Amino acid sequence: MRAVILLVANFLFCVSAQALPEQCLQSKARNEPCTHLMYKKSPIDIAELNVTAGDMVCLCLSDVNGIRAAHQVQLNTPELQVTLTRFAQQWGLTEQDLLLLIRK
Repeated sequence: MRAVILLVANFLFCVSAQALPEQCLQSKARNEPCTHLMYKKSPIDIAELNVTAGDMVCLCLSDVNGIRAAHQVQLNTPELQVTLTRFAQQWGLTEQDLLLLIRK
């Protein structure tokens, strides 16, 4: 009985591990592992990771936390605008697509 339980547990682990993306969208300047990852269905295509809309994508929320919680007025501040533009360029996305990805 124990062998059957271990076999089922291993199978479930392998299936769930395969469903997770191998790469995450995170700052290219990041040297350490991201401490706040989020896995979600992507609402957009992301050529950088070969992700099409509806696929799973991993996003480092630590890198975009200020953007994610910001209201539209706050996004117009120079600091957040530079961050938004920089990340969008790094990942080959438009600023609107990046906002959709991290907010939806």
